[in-house]
Amino acid sequence: MENLSRRSFLGLTACAAAASATPAQGEAPLCRFLFFCDVHVERDWLERGRDVYTCWKPGNHLALELTYAFANADPLCRTADFALFGGDQLNTGYWSEHQELEAEREIFRRTLSRLELARPASSAELARFDFHTSGPYLLTQNLGRGEKPFTVTPPPLSSRVIAIQGNHDTGVADFYRECAFRCGGVKFITFFAPYVGLPAPKGQYRSTASISDASLDFIARELASAASDPTIRRTVLVSHWAIAPRGPDFKCPILDRLDETPLYGGKMNDNRGKLLALVEKYGCDLYLNGHEHNGRFPVGLVGRLPDVNCGTLTARPNGKGPESGGAFALVEIFANRAVLHVHSRAEVAMEGGKPVVLAQPRHLFDREVVFAQKIVG
Repeated sequence: MENLSRRSFLGLTACAAAASATPAQGEAPLCRFLFFCDVHVERDWLERGRDVYTCWKPGNHLALELTYAFANADPLCRTADFALFGGDQLNTGYWSEHQELEAEREIFRRTLSRLELARPASSAELARFDFHTSGPYLLTQNLGRGEKPFTVTPPPLSSRVIAIQGNHDTGVADFYRECAFRCGGVKFITFFAPYVGLPAPKGQYRSTASISDASLDFIARELASAASDPTIRRTVLVSHWAIAPRGPDFKCPILDRLDETPLYGGKMNDNRGKLLALVEKYGCDLYLNGHEHNGRFPVGLVGRLPDVNCGTLTARPNGKGPESGGAFALVEIFANRAVLHVHSRAEVAMEGGKPVVLAQPRHLFDREVVFAQKIVG
């Protein structure tokens, strides 16, 4: 499956993901959760001499608050067991000394407080998730800032919101890297993939990510544990970066150095291939990620593992293409498939220095992914 032609790749994708999906009448999901990614909260700054994510200018964080308020009230979204953030919650979190970082952290916390799932939960509520992490990890700043790495301890889980690091979050200890938890017979395993910059022609930008040996060890332990536990019916892997073969919808996935050996200068390793071998050995049903800001929520196949790229909340006003519309998903895991109910985010513009609400969130489409491995019962 690794050496797919473009036609084969698109054909498999079309088979794996239906344009719409309606749960069978009376069928109850194993669990439901909200999946948000690439929020990219910013205050008001320029990068490379241009505006960055203009939807998040001062006052426009109202769009995020309205989106969370919709999730609280929507008949389906409000039934979610938890909320999972797939990385890049902040925009300048790749550098712990960035002048905008503290403002972004405050905005993210303030807006997130509008989401009911973010309210402090009791120890009894949290115990059922069996949430655990890989322990202290080395915090490294991104983009070669020259800062020395330092060890941090992941924060304790205090609500039903679980947020993992993306490449824009590598300079802060607010979010998790490797963690595992369960919900309704589904095991969730998250892992961090460090950013790797690639040589590119002048004026162009290329990037990917790699998987560390420590991350691979954590994934191996958790997959083995899930495979030996009869109460676990499905397993879901989550990271910020895609892992599907590169194509029109997966431009910057995690790669092995074997894919383009001359380009990487030894920076890459073979851990992507080792991860896929673990998936074949122990089984895994779904891989969720973000990073590429693709509002179509495309599905790619890596062997039998479906990879779903899950869009972004950071829409660009008047933008064009799949990345122009901000979206999030309410994900339902059923016995033999997953259904992603994709919703738009609220739209807010600034007029005369005041925010004006252009549109409230609404349901856009459903995406169904049928699991390759059948289970009994």
